[in-house]
Amino acid sequence: MFFAFKKQDQIFVFLSKVMSIHKLPDFVINRLKAGEVVQRPASLLKELVENSLDAGATELIITINDGGKSFLSLQDNGCGIELSDMDLLLERYATSKIDSEQDLFSLKSYGFRGEALASIAEVSKISVLTKTKYAEIGTKLVRRGNENVIKHLGVPFEHGTLITVEDLFYNVPARLKFLKSAQTEFYYCYNYFVDIALYHYDKAFILKKNDKLVFDLKPARDLQSRILDLFKKDWGEKLIPLAQKFEKLEISGVVSDASLRFGSGENIKIYVNERPIQDKIIRKALMDAYARQITPGEYPMAILMFKIEPSEVDVNVHPAKLQVKFADSQMIYQVVYQTISELLGKHKIGFVGSEFFQGKGTASRPSFPQSSAFPSQKPDFSAFLTAEEKGSEKSDFFSPGIGGRKVENETLFGLGGNQISQFGSLDAEQHQEQFYFHKDIGEYQILGQLWNMYIALQADTALYLIDQHALAERIAFEKMKTSQDLTSESLLQPLKFEVTQIAHLEQKIEELNQLGFEISLLSENVIVIYAIPKVFVQYPVDMGVLLNHVLYLEEITFDHLLDGVYATKACKASIKAGHKLSYLQMQQLVQDGFEFIPGMFVCQHGRPFFVKMDKKHIDGLFDR
Repeated sequence: MFFAFKKQDQIFVFLSKVMSIHKLPDFVINRLKAGEVVQRPASLLKELVENSLDAGATELIITINDGGKSFLSLQDNGCGIELSDMDLLLERYATSKIDSEQDLFSLKSYGFRGEALASIAEVSKISVLTKTKYAEIGTKLVRRGNENVIKHLGVPFEHGTLITVEDLFYNVPARLKFLKSAQTEFYYCYNYFVDIALYHYDKAFILKKNDKLVFDLKPARDLQSRILDLFKKDWGEKLIPLAQKFEKLEISGVVSDASLRFGSGENIKIYVNERPIQDKIIRKALMDAYARQITPGEYPMAILMFKIEPSEVDVNVHPAKLQVKFADSQMIYQVVYQTISELLGKHKIGFVGSEFFQGKGTASRPSFPQSSAFPSQKPDFSAFLTAEEKGSEKSDFFSPGIGGRKVENETLFGLGGNQISQFGSLDAEQHQEQFYFHKDIGEYQILGQLWNMYIALQADTALYLIDQHALAERIAFEKMKTSQDLTSESLLQPLKFEVTQIAHLEQKIEELNQLGFEISLLSENVIVIYAIPKVFVQYPVDMGVLLNHVLYLEEITFDHLLDGVYATKACKASIKAGHKLSYLQMQQLVQDGFEFIPGMFVCQHGRPFFVKMDKKHIDGLFDR
């Protein structure tokens, strides 16, 4: 059969072989289905580990050679497999986890489809050695082609299972070609190992790479102990335990304070009913709770473990079970956001621990497979500023300032110019006995200024040091956030810009127009701006750079961009280290900090500026 079409006076003819509809052979179906479950060695490891945990294993030994491409094995001390089940072990949709459709609504096991071992056997060379507790001898099953070979023999363990997988994708060259290097594939396996070892901290795990020991994890007493075992760094004083019960769910785990942050989100771990997953709703709620406490582009450490009624969550929505669907996703968002926000609000102040006073210093960084896990530097938003704004290094609060007028330093402190210019003219002694109160630190008094950089406060059981520049910076930042005006202001002269080819450009322009812009499309890649939000009049930015940035966003928003601009400007406008302050200025600065700064006591770059030193640690210096 053939068909033809005509284009620009040329006739194109295509021959087509018509095939009748027919059912694919079972081995082709199995090969296709295997590709959904087993995508790389890490997904293979995931399926084996989940089977071991479902079997009640408390000790798992994992060996990965050549990144898992040529050899991967897992030995556990689970219940083992009965001899009567061996014939069905590698058959698709043969499972011991569920019996009926109703069981799908109350799943309590990792596996349930009966696909994993069948898929692995379809694309690799697999052998299974197993023994139950009461069996006198073990059983070995080897898959060769489409046939199973079963033997009885002695095993070197009392009960459990040893599964060995060799030559992954040996019979699917197209899939084998797309695997990464051995090191990269091992890294994926390593990430999954960390995920599962964190949740099951009460179990023993051994990981070997090319027959060399990487981890030998004994059962830990709690999650924080397992974190120390894995990362070789004591983050205990920067991690906040989390445990909350609600009507339909429980949340436990840990989150970090704002002083512990990273350049990627790989230290955010989410578990639902013991299953490590990736979920946009929970992740968004988490990051929203940290907003304005860490810099955009930085991420906290968060290990969030959810126990939810099985009827409230569907885990059968993804072939690899990496995603779930909640019956009430809005409730999940609110619970996560409110819980973490409240928790962070109770841990506002940086803490100097006992190892500082013992002279131990800070532990060395852990050995991560990739450097992206290390804390990052703050992002640079100066590209969005105009040339005039980039060159401005004035210490004024801003020019043009909030509301379109210049705001001098005295406005920040609430004092007159003469008092500010005459540093030290006020008699601090008359204020020595003045006490103030704040709910987070109790009754306190201002002791004075150290090295013209730090303000010292004394409370009943602790001494607090405040970085004056970082505090003033954050106050300025918060005032700018509060006063931002997104209403539209017409330009005296329209601005014309060329933009690169962007999909759905007209739709994105409409979104911008709803955010205070007035933009029209002049031609295919030329736009004209007639009005802009007032905030960009108060804080000028390069409109060309701005538009070419936001038009590529999946969802147009200025939040992070404005935060970056405010942060850059606040840094330049605030008082600096080395700036001598009077007592009244210190008092005003501290009180403004308590009034204007929500959440944790960190600057907009994420650095803490309230540091606490307990009296008991200071007493320890004098052997008291």
